[in-house]
Amino acid sequence: MFQTGMSWPGNLTKKMKKYKIQVIPAAYNDLKEARAWYRSKNSQLPKRLIQQIKITMEQIRSVPTAHANRYKDVRIANVAVFPYAVHFIIETDAVIVLAVHHIAIDPAKWMRKLS
Repeated sequence: MFQTGMSWPGNLTKKMKKYKIQVIPAAYNDLKEARAWYRSKNSQLPKRLIQQIKITMEQIRSVPTAHANRYKDVRIANVAVFPYAVHFIIETDAVIVLAVHHIAIDPAKWMRKLS
């Protein structure tokens, strides 16, 4: 147990690297489609969806390796409250968002769009 005034070892106290987030056009289109669908159900839902996706993106930006590889080099971060997941890869100094899809969609379906 740490005592009051005790600090973490040096390498843990350094500020963690924050990655740049790059969203490819196909992922932006995914967001537009999701917003449109939720707007058709309730005018407040698109705003809540985007808020939750922003929270998820910040978590990814801070610690992208917290999300396990799901297939190939693609990692998935689930969006709280909504049944969506952010699919991304980690590059040297950036996280590339490939898709934002409903969790029921087969990843092979959107991966074909990237080819």
